[in-house]
Amino acid sequence: MIICISDLDTAQSGSSNARAFWSDDTRALIKQPAISVVRRRAAESFPSTACLVQDRLKLRCAAIEVEAACAGFMYALITGAAYVVSGASETALIIGGDTNSRILNPTDIKTYPLFGDGAGAVLITRGRDDQGLLSFSLGSDGSGGDYLSRPACGSRMPPKPELIEQDMHYMYMDGRAVFRWAVAILCDTIQDVLNDQNIEPSDVSLYIPHQANIRIINAAIDVLKISRDRVYNNLDKYGNTSAGSVPIALDEAVRAGRVQRGNRIVMSGFGAGLAWGTALMRW
Repeated sequence: MIICISDLDTAQSGSSNARAFWSDDTRALIKQPAISVVRRRAAESFPSTACLVQDRLKLRCAAIEVEAACAGFMYALITGAAYVVSGASETALIIGGDTNSRILNPTDIKTYPLFGDGAGAVLITRGRDDQGLLSFSLGSDGSGGDYLSRPACGSRMPPKPELIEQDMHYMYMDGRAVFRWAVAILCDTIQDVLNDQNIEPSDVSLYIPHQANIRIINAAIDVLKISRDRVYNNLDKYGNTSAGSVPIALDEAVRAGRVQRGNRIVMSGFGAGLAWGTALMRW
């Protein structure tokens, strides 16, 4: 099995993400040994949140963390799928989430209203030959790392009173630079996965992009001439939940009946790093 989690101090306070996911039906699907893959913003340097969640779920498995910010869920999803496809694991539990509120400056009106806290999970196992990932695009560009960062309170700049006084422990975002990059990378990677399968945008039943900003989403889909009724968004409910946004949106779309067996769907995550991951899959 593989488990992927993003962020979360909740592993210490009750692991609410894992508890919400866990049920008797889910337990029956999971066979040990298992592999855990976790993406998070660390609640602490160590032990890893992956290990804490593995313990909460009473699994005997490796615990791996994937750090890719808003693209974290997609990185973890594709990593988990690779374990299942290769036969290294029968199942993969992928959990993505972030507690952005803990690193936002409440006086910064450009960033504070945009973000929220949230998490979601999916369980991957083998399906029919025509199910699963059809194509994906993963990438990074560290030269843009300063566009979206938390400068202080890491190993490079350990917490000091003077850094706290300068608000350097809060998230920083160059909004215009991130907007331009995000629109371009969303367009390019969606086009890449569609081209790989020789299909058109209209052949996809639903697009589930990272819920970063409605202007980013609309700008990209308008360039690709994708009908807005084929694009899922829930920004009005939660804001940008970073690595939690794609699995939360996927769960809502499935519950609403917008994803049916055999549908093609596209999911995409993009953000700090800079990092991105886009996948075309058949449900």
